[in-house]
Amino acid sequence: MGSERMTPPARTRVRPLSGSSEETRIPALLGAMRVILHVTVAGLLVIGLVRSLIPSVRAGEHDLVWQIVSLAAVFALIYLAGTVVEKRRSDRSPLGDRSDPAGGRAGAQAGGQSALRAEGQIVVRAQLAWLTAVTLTWLGLMAVHVDFAWLAFPLFFLHLHVVGPRSVPMAIALVVLLTVTVILGFWWHEGRLGIGAVVGPVIGAVVAVAMSAAYSLFYAEARTQRRIAAELQATRDHLARSERHAGALRERERWAQDLHDTLAQGLASVVLLSRAAQEQHPAEPLAGQLQQIERSAVDNLAQARALVEQRGPGAGLTAELVAACRTTQDTARSAGSDLAVEFHGPDAGRGGEVGEVGEAGDPPMGAEAATAVLRVTQSALANVLQHARASRCVVTFAVHRDEVTLDVFDDGAGRGDRPEGFGITTMRQRANTAAGTLTVEDAFEPRSGGGATGTVVALSVPRWGGRA
Repeated sequence: MGSERMTPPARTRVRPLSGSSEETRIPALLGAMRVILHVTVAGLLVIGLVRSLIPSVRAGEHDLVWQIVSLAAVFALIYLAGTVVEKRRSDRSPLGDRSDPAGGRAGAQAGGQSALRAEGQIVVRAQLAWLTAVTLTWLGLMAVHVDFAWLAFPLFFLHLHVVGPRSVPMAIALVVLLTVTVILGFWWHEGRLGIGAVVGPVIGAVVAVAMSAAYSLFYAEARTQRRIAAELQATRDHLARSERHAGALRERERWAQDLHDTLAQGLASVVLLSRAAQEQHPAEPLAGQLQQIERSAVDNLAQARALVEQRGPGAGLTAELVAACRTTQDTARSAGSDLAVEFHGPDAGRGGEVGEVGEAGDPPMGAEAATAVLRVTQSALANVLQHARASRCVVTFAVHRDEVTLDVFDDGAGRGDRPEGFGITTMRQRANTAAGTLTVEDAFEPRSGGGATGTVVALSVPRWGGRA
């Protein structure tokens, strides 16, 4: 490799947009409006209780006192139950339509986009049923004492928020009906209608409609802001991924240039020198070893050029595996070993003899799986040749429906208790990169007096790749 030190591609760090990680002012405003609404309901209910219970207790009307307390408790429980249930539901659900419940902080929308929790959306799972129960309980309270009529003001907002998304005219009609009900309640309890009894409810209804419209505008604006922030964040993430990919391509190109200028050129020189030596001394015993050196250099030169051109094994994977097995066996024989290497797999010749390959072609598979199978085979055979002291090695390659498997067996010394070396670590990393698994274990049970245990390297990878 060249003298230039390899540097990994730069990783672009993208900070999340402030709109997607911090609450904006609009959601905070919507949350404040919700809190104010709840406090208003509680305050008006307490005022109504105080103003209705004091005269009733003084007059000794205990039955009326129990009616007021019971109705107020039922009203409070229904209202509180609805808001609590809605709060829990909103904490689990992202912002959807205007009618969808919400009430928490900003969350994540499906598909990776952030979504605003709709602060102040006073709705429940059974919205209309809950609103009907609250309204009927309020009518019972107002029938008992007129001071509970002022609870109509928060009820205006509830009707506009629950019914409004379904039908705005219907929501306004219900607000008008509540206003008329309050005015009639004053007339029924007091026997007359003062200016305040008419003007107060009317002004309250108008203010409620105006505030509801403002709330809807804020809500829509908050959704728009979060949608834009999500789109901007997605664009930035895509840009960062593109920059990282471009950096990886540049680094790969530099590696290819280094391979071409150093390793490939060196192998080409080995080929030329071995051929020249054979031509000068064709009859000497050294000629056979020189031929093996030439074949090994030619094979490695072809692989180096494939790396430079960024080619995988392609449709010739079985032929590549057979060639690797043949090269391993020939190298072992040249070195004086009797190692026999067999290959079993698609299009392999009968009996597993090395060098016989069918003509049907390899079963189709992903380039990542094919590359992992070839590299693991080469590394495992190198270990057998250098360390195993084996007399037999069997390479079995199989293509299944969804996965590709490879087994490399040898009857050599085995690994024993030795730690994994660089070769096994590299094979395991290749398997992980292809979303597969690799195991290395002894082939036989060790004999009582020790002896060879053999080794099996087993690889399994998804046929079409397992990672995006």
